[in-house]
Amino acid sequence: MGILRKKKQNKKTRSVNSNRLILNDGSPFVVQEAYKALRTNVVFSLPGTDTKIVGLTSSEPGSGKSINAVNLAISFGQIGKKVLLLECDLRLPTVAAKLGIKNQPGITELLTGEADLGDAIRKEEKYGIHVLLAGSIPPEPTILLESKQMQSLVNALKTYYQYIIIDLPPVTTVTDAAIMSRYIDGFLLIARSGTSEHRAISEMLNTLHLADAKIIGFVYNGVSAQDSHYYGKYYKSYAKK
Repeated sequence: MGILRKKKQNKKTRSVNSNRLILNDGSPFVVQEAYKALRTNVVFSLPGTDTKIVGLTSSEPGSGKSINAVNLAISFGQIGKKVLLLECDLRLPTVAAKLGIKNQPGITELLTGEADLGDAIRKEEKYGIHVLLAGSIPPEPTILLESKQMQSLVNALKTYYQYIIIDLPPVTTVTDAAIMSRYIDGFLLIARSGTSEHRAISEMLNTLHLADAKIIGFVYNGVSAQDSHYYGKYYKSYAKK
């Protein structure tokens, strides 16, 4: 009983911590300003009026790419942009849990013909964004992402949205992010203090360069909450062309 109780408490704690990091009007001022700065960097790095597709990835799991994808999408939603949060991490999807919504149907169901676009896209009015989740975990995610159905899906989404923010798997774990680079106008790379190794980051950069990907910046995560400047450092972006 004691063990079960402890597990429930840990699950509840993880949920509370995740909700605390979701960008909203009650977020600390420095958090809101940091995402405004990140949003501005994206806008200026990707000029023009066509739909802009931004991919977020990292060199290893647990770097904070998903929460930054969520919050960047919300930041664009706050200024009235038509924005879609597209979860393409089909191996370890986490966005549904962060937003407190059901994970299915999603991309997997769309690409396998088990659902249509109207059923899969969720309108999250609370955050001013649309969300297309990963859905169920397929046996071969890479095959789905490389498929003609995926290409058709991206082309269809581009006719409606001004910004598409894509949560991708880590680059050095699987090849999915590099495969998706043909659709992506610019990559934001996520690094976490104390865990992201220089060698892994170099490998990530090399892989993306080989895929001819455009890297528009870095986001640095993971400074201790005990630091008095925690939020400012946690969300600080290092955007560069």
